[in-house]
Amino acid sequence: MTRLFGTNGIRWRPDSEKDHNFPVELGLAIGTYFGKGSTICMGRDTRITGPVISAGVASGILSTGCSIIDVGVVPTPTVQYGVRILGVAGGVMITASHNPPEFNGLKCIDNDGTEMARDKEEEIEKIYYSKEFQYARWDEVGKFKANDEISFAHMDHISSLIVPDSGWKKLKVVIDCSNGPAGKFTPKILRDMGCDVHTINAQPDGMFPGRLPEPLEKNLSGLMNAVVNAGADLGIAHDGDADRATFVDEKGNYINGDESLAVFTIDSLATEKGKVVVPVNTSRKVIDSIVENDGEVELTPIGSPVIARRMKMVNARVGGEGNGGVIFPENMLCRDGIMTAAKMVEILATSDLKLSEMVENLPDYTIIRSKFTCPDDLKTKVLDDVKKAMSDLEVIDIDGVKIEGENWWVLLRPSGTEPIFRVTAEAKDPEMAQNKLDEFKVLLKKIIEELS
Repeated sequence: MTRLFGTNGIRWRPDSEKDHNFPVELGLAIGTYFGKGSTICMGRDTRITGPVISAGVASGILSTGCSIIDVGVVPTPTVQYGVRILGVAGGVMITASHNPPEFNGLKCIDNDGTEMARDKEEEIEKIYYSKEFQYARWDEVGKFKANDEISFAHMDHISSLIVPDSGWKKLKVVIDCSNGPAGKFTPKILRDMGCDVHTINAQPDGMFPGRLPEPLEKNLSGLMNAVVNAGADLGIAHDGDADRATFVDEKGNYINGDESLAVFTIDSLATEKGKVVVPVNTSRKVIDSIVENDGEVELTPIGSPVIARRMKMVNARVGGEGNGGVIFPENMLCRDGIMTAAKMVEILATSDLKLSEMVENLPDYTIIRSKFTCPDDLKTKVLDDVKKAMSDLEVIDIDGVKIEGENWWVLLRPSGTEPIFRVTAEAKDPEMAQNKLDEFKVLLKKIIEELS
């Protein structure tokens, strides 16, 4: 059975990769999974194929006897918040997140507001491929109801968690909303917090004319220049569905997701000690920051649904990934770029340090990423042979194989969609990081040649 769901939902090109019946049959599979009589919260981002994809999915869901509460064009975390406060069976978000504009996709939300666990996604996949859909009689089809109040409720919820006082510094902030739904959320919340807010790419536009929706350094030159030209204290960049936020410091320097996660971790542990949940590919800038601030590290496989569930299990203080996706449990057990932006403002408004100074104080490491071709049918055996070859070192195998040295680590992780291994190396010394990356690529080549 071909896998439909990746690490974070389903992604496809509506004009080429899937049959045009695909959204309808996805909706039929999702509705059949939840069961007749269930209610599902649904939303979409600003992509131009959003209306047609959401209409197809909704048609399938309604045909199974499930009802829909549609919350409109919103960030993904707004749908997740809606699922929780409406008390419905689950949610569906039509989004391709950070992918280019020609893509669209879908995320399924569980009844607690978290992204759906893999075993439940597999049940939907089985229904989809079997085509054993549950159809309702004509007089039992689901009802469709629009609800635009959830957006305001989500914003009010975040505002209730971060309340400024008279001692806060007034910050000037530039927000790059990525032409997505963040434009009607983050600027309002930060203005209500007392910030002098400037925006770019704030108009909703599914062609993403301002920049590509992935908030990487190479896509954020406009924001970096705007921060410097405005003399701002902070720049904030969202992705296409606003479940993530990355940052630019007051000097116009891009702050990568590991660095901002370390800042959030240090702030959280200063209030109360506890556990921090991060995936195996997390930089030691974060890991060392947790340990140095008397926190406990909980490692998980890569993917925010796994992180969220582990956070719930261990009652974690904070968690997240190095891509700008941070989870604050006092808000929700899911990534929320709006909350992440507001939290960074709170940290800077109550600190004597600027963001650049906070990052300069973090442990110094260099991280390098690459990939290596490997046939799909050899991936499992390659991982086994790597573990045997590294048996004298610390090996973590919860997601791929991570080899830990004294001041370095390397992660070898097979792609779930391509015939490649993703290879990540990090070390205190940049030369060591490159040497370790090269060393393990040589090892991979040797093992693959022997197995072939």
